[in-house]
Amino acid sequence: MRTYCASTLPFSAFPLTAFVNELSEGGVSAIELAQPHFSDVAAETIDTLREETGLNFKSMLSTVRVDAPDGLEALISILDTAQRLSVPIVSIASGGNEDATAREIDTIIGHLKTVTAEAETRNLTLVLYAHEGSLAYNLERTQQILNAIPSENFGFYYSPFHFHRAGDDPVVALRTLSERLVSVYFNCGVDSETGSKPFWAPEMDFPAICKEIERAGYTEEIMLIYLGLNAETPQPIVEGVLNARAKLETYF
Repeated sequence: MRTYCASTLPFSAFPLTAFVNELSEGGVSAIELAQPHFSDVAAETIDTLREETGLNFKSMLSTVRVDAPDGLEALISILDTAQRLSVPIVSIASGGNEDATAREIDTIIGHLKTVTAEAETRNLTLVLYAHEGSLAYNLERTQQILNAIPSENFGFYYSPFHFHRAGDDPVVALRTLSERLVSVYFNCGVDSETGSKPFWAPEMDFPAICKEIERAGYTEEIMLIYLGLNAETPQPIVEGVLNARAKLETYF
């Protein structure tokens, strides 16, 4: 049976204690902490939530650009936070832009190598996610970065949506990069282009994508990030996550 993780990013306006118990009761077994929830939280708070809910706080989501003026320092600080909270995985963006020059690409890869070395010393794993507007916006660029950083502490965070947005076949993207696969996530919520839910880009071949996830041998939690709701309480977002989980189960 598949297990699931929820991102706290859509819950940024609410404290962890306002929603994690409901996620756990709904069958979510792991949490990816967004910056509003990991920045100032005490390790004791996370330990207590682990004990009370049984949740695995498995990863942290960084949106920091490594090529920003203070990008390296900010990412290294996030690694320190992950170590303090005993969270083993940090999800990171590439930074940069889609039209980056060869020199800019080399610079960013150099920065990512530095962050990877820092992760190694802390026994942490970095996972790179593709995202439109960034250097790693498509399959070719993501593969280029992964090939340049062969460390076991630097892996791949697969989202079919972002490869689809870049014009790549999500199934081919996963098959190509599966040897570096560490985590999987699906973009959920109200699709800004179609208004449909629970998944963005409903035209994607979800059964084929899920079949490829199985073929790759991925058995860890699948993360769901449910965006697009202007909710005054956490409950509608919790319900959205649980509905997406139930729908995704039908594709496996």
